[in-house]
Amino acid sequence: MTKGGLMIDIKNYPIFATNILSLQKISCYTNDNQPPKPMICSKINAVSFDKVKDEHIKGLHLSDIPKSNDALCKDKGGSVVFVEFKNGSIDKKVQHDIRRKIYDSVLIFTDITESRITEMRKNVDYILVINEDKNSQTIKEKNTHVQESDSYTSLATAVSKEANEKLIRYGLKMFKNYCFKEVSVLSKSEFEEYAKSHLENFC
Repeated sequence: MTKGGLMIDIKNYPIFATNILSLQKISCYTNDNQPPKPMICSKINAVSFDKVKDEHIKGLHLSDIPKSNDALCKDKGGSVVFVEFKNGSIDKKVQHDIRRKIYDSVLIFTDITESRITEMRKNVDYILVINEDKNSQTIKEKNTHVQESDSYTSLATAVSKEANEKLIRYGLKMFKNYCFKEVSVLSKSEFEEYAKSHLENFC
């Protein structure tokens, strides 16, 4: 750990170094027994955190298998970013699954790196990448279960911009300043642009 950035030298963590894939491959999904398709096209290399999880729990004899975020990316500033790809519709069940993945991934990450949650919330970001075509409606922030229309999303986004705040959808705002420094929900195209300007290869 270093002040001002979570500097990960993957040579110190073989479990990261041996599980490197492109974001294109990590983002692959299957649909109706069809061959896997990538959700995004970025060739930037990242840690496949699903594979890290599978390797990490070997020999632990767990009765309940943990879930995990899809990728661990390296920011050009030296910190790291968890990324979860969701190509389908994000209903309440999927939202619960996303939150479970966050909690389990935080535990696995802190266990491997011997870091503390206080360090994570200062230096680690989280991004959920969604297919906007399948998620034209959104869910109100935090503990409400009221489904909202596109007009609500547009209004909420406008209000957030006016207040110089970012709209964080699907109840994920609770993780900002709790587990992560920043939390974002991006469309596929937004993430592609983000990756180009902010991410570099884990290699």
